[in-house]
Amino acid sequence: MADSPLPTPSLSNVDLAARSYYGIGGKARYLALPECPAQLSALLRWNRLAQHPLALMGSGSNTLFSDDPFPGIVISLLSMSKMFWISETELFCEAGAENSAVAEKLLAASRRGGEWLYKLPGQIGPSVRMNARCFGGELSLVSAAVLTATLDGRLLWRTPEEIFLGYKETSLMKSREIVAAVLLRFPEKGSPEEIERLMHGHEDERNKKHHFDFPSCGSTFKNNYDAGRSSGSIFEELGFKGSSEGGAAVSSWHANFIFNKGGATARDVLTLAARMKSAASKELGADLELELECIGLFERPLLDACAVSYRVAQSDSSKGWAGLFWMASEKEESDVLPVFPETLLHGPLTGYHSRDREFPPGFMVEIVQLRSLQEARLEPKAPFLRWTTFHRGSAGFEPVPPSSIHSGGFMDGLWNYGVSELFIGTRDGYIELEMTPEGEWIAILFDGIRKRSPENEIPNEDLWKEDVRLFRSDSAFGMELSWNLIRTLVEGESLSLQCCASSGRGEYALFPWWNHKDFSPDFHQPERFTGVRLR
Repeated sequence: MADSPLPTPSLSNVDLAARSYYGIGGKARYLALPECPAQLSALLRWNRLAQHPLALMGSGSNTLFSDDPFPGIVISLLSMSKMFWISETELFCEAGAENSAVAEKLLAASRRGGEWLYKLPGQIGPSVRMNARCFGGELSLVSAAVLTATLDGRLLWRTPEEIFLGYKETSLMKSREIVAAVLLRFPEKGSPEEIERLMHGHEDERNKKHHFDFPSCGSTFKNNYDAGRSSGSIFEELGFKGSSEGGAAVSSWHANFIFNKGGATARDVLTLAARMKSAASKELGADLELELECIGLFERPLLDACAVSYRVAQSDSSKGWAGLFWMASEKEESDVLPVFPETLLHGPLTGYHSRDREFPPGFMVEIVQLRSLQEARLEPKAPFLRWTTFHRGSAGFEPVPPSSIHSGGFMDGLWNYGVSELFIGTRDGYIELEMTPEGEWIAILFDGIRKRSPENEIPNEDLWKEDVRLFRSDSAFGMELSWNLIRTLVEGESLSLQCCASSGRGEYALFPWWNHKDFSPDFHQPERFTGVRLR
């Protein structure tokens, strides 16, 4: 990994065939393997300057890579696979967690409703992206919220209503956002014996249909319920079982599966899929949509025949780029003038070590840029950033300072109590801000890690009060910060941020969370902070 310039762990000259269920694909210049949302964000922001074509893969269970080399970066979330319960009913999963592992986590907690995920090929993030479903289960029915990463690296908390649009359709399938994590909700308890029986029943059903006899990506086409029957039934009626093209062949057991029987190329698979789609349309009037996702450079007639969207290749107009997350020849969404206020970070405070029920649930944080850089420079004392902590009552931040010192004002030693914290800056200099739901607060400037600046050796409210505005309500509290306060911490158009919290009972939380093995919680690690792009 040392020879790669990428800001995340990565591999060079990677054989994509070895990483896809189909066993098909050329080589990628880079395979990026971010280990946490902050690294994913850093990669996306870094590539704004590096300008490499980007593609996103899950476990390769639903992907057909082109036979041609991929000249850019394929992003894999394989190393982002944490799972932990944030409450009795809510399971937080990073995008790279395998679907079967999610089902097994539910079994261990005696939670019903996710048995259908067992032996469903793939990872939970890509499954959310396509609203995967089978055996009566569907991701839209169990997803409480989704954390996404935008093309410019912002981490945003999305509601199910923003994501799920219907049968195997989501807003993410056409947007420039990557699923970084998902919060799943399973309110029903069940007996482990019954849950396990259902899980293995689904596994047996897959085996009976010979899903795993040869490499494949499962169902090739989505079902079109207007056709009155499944796509598999349509292709069986049309006599496609056993049909072949080169090394690709339709399963003799399930007519909507195309297998790699040995030596199949991406061209073989798409040629066979094109024949199937054409026959369904011409002979039965069934318009079927490819479920398989194509990534890379393909012949345009094949893409057209399979109704796969693409961008014409500049180097060879007979070919098209399919399935790219981004490429330099297109206009970036992030180049469109933003509308302020603009959310830079938004998500849940989760336990420092990502352990089950490590921190009280229900606490969210948000960082919003209130005005443009241009406006901020003209009015440096006006509010520029707004930091908000949302909560369901104050039960998570206890104990509160005793009434003898409970003043609602500037208070040294606040970290001994329940508090929300924001860090801004780098190892060369950063600000630590803390606040309680009751309105106590403190701010300290550091010239290095845990090295207070000379004027902050004794915390002093007078250093901050002109540039900090406090606000609070029954469900939220926070601060608005001026450009004057943070301008020296900005590098170019980037600012490094980290949200943290302490319950006051020895429970600690982060957003975004880190991939670490630190035993003792330590928030003063600016090398782990998440960068955001200011505009």
